[in-house]
Amino acid sequence: MDIIHDKTPRETVGRETTNRFRMQFQAAAFAALEILGGKDVDRVYCDYHDDFVVRRNLGGSVEYHFFQVKTKGRANQQWKVDEIFSLKKKGNLDTEEKLAAVRNSIAGKLFVHTIEFGELCREVTVLSNVHFHDEVFEVQNHLKDGKSNRAYITQFIERFGEIFSPGVPLSEDQLKAARSRLSLLQVSHLGETLEPFADAARTAIWKHSEIDLHKHEVDEIANSLVSLVESKSCAPISGLTKEKIDLVTGVGLDDLLKVLSISTTVYQNLLSGGDPAAIKAASILQRQLKAAGAPDSMIETASRAKVSWDVWLRTARHTFPEFDLELLLNDIDAKCRAWILSGSALGDLRNKVDEVLNSDLAQKFPPLDIDLLLGGFCASIVRRASR
Repeated sequence: MDIIHDKTPRETVGRETTNRFRMQFQAAAFAALEILGGKDVDRVYCDYHDDFVVRRNLGGSVEYHFFQVKTKGRANQQWKVDEIFSLKKKGNLDTEEKLAAVRNSIAGKLFVHTIEFGELCREVTVLSNVHFHDEVFEVQNHLKDGKSNRAYITQFIERFGEIFSPGVPLSEDQLKAARSRLSLLQVSHLGETLEPFADAARTAIWKHSEIDLHKHEVDEIANSLVSLVESKSCAPISGLTKEKIDLVTGVGLDDLLKVLSISTTVYQNLLSGGDPAAIKAASILQRQLKAAGAPDSMIETASRAKVSWDVWLRTARHTFPEFDLELLLNDIDAKCRAWILSGSALGDLRNKVDEVLNSDLAQKFPPLDIDLLLGGFCASIVRRASR
């Protein structure tokens, strides 16, 4: 009998297509991690209008950054002008077929967004796992400048409006803005395996939230992130409302918190308490208390206690003698450290809190009770893990 591997497969296009989509999902997942920074980026749309779209919320107004993900199989390959722009260095842009080819090129499909979305389009990017030929950057730069010493680029500039906005004249300022929004980006976190992506994801998570993860956690999170983007990319959207489309196609903070195994309630509790590093604090608190055997409801209670402690401590610094307060904080830190080193059993935590509460020092702070001191221990847990 013939062995299956001895025969040449009829085609391997499906396998190559799968790899290409996987890298597209990796690119969108990596972009979504910027949401953890809590700044402008608040949602990443997956396979909606383009391969993915990053939304920035700037004081109530939004801007969109469109991405086309294009990959090649070998790292030493480069993207050329005809592949990115469908431009020929010889000949003229003098037929409808040639104009249509430019419009339907990789960059051309992105330029359409700059026209259709106008000022809402912040940027359009061709993102790849390999480099771009110098001549591709030359076209990009000359488009931005609005002039070129290359005849074929000059023709492109002159017919830009006709190509991307046929029948609707654009002002010179509109044309200049549209031409200048293209960027070209080569990244190293896209690959046929998840290893490069996982390494980059760990760095990005630390950069945006300061959450430090073990390798096995990173591998699990990397898989979950790519699976999340894949599900968002494949979900049907016909007949959905705008709000539903946001949820079905877009990755938001709630999605990322789930992937990171952080309770949204715990995060919101800490955020509402004014914690500038609420994601990091929620992650530390949840992981430490869950390891101790605390159920989700108790972790949520602990997060509220930490907020109450933080509020109390801000006032206490102006109310009680500084020396007494520092002694109290040192006592809490010492007993918290002893609890962690002893194995972090949940029952022992209550004992350690009681030890502080029943001490002579605690009597100098009449408002202290079991719930407030629990918050003090939670603050110590977060502080110790942040060192």
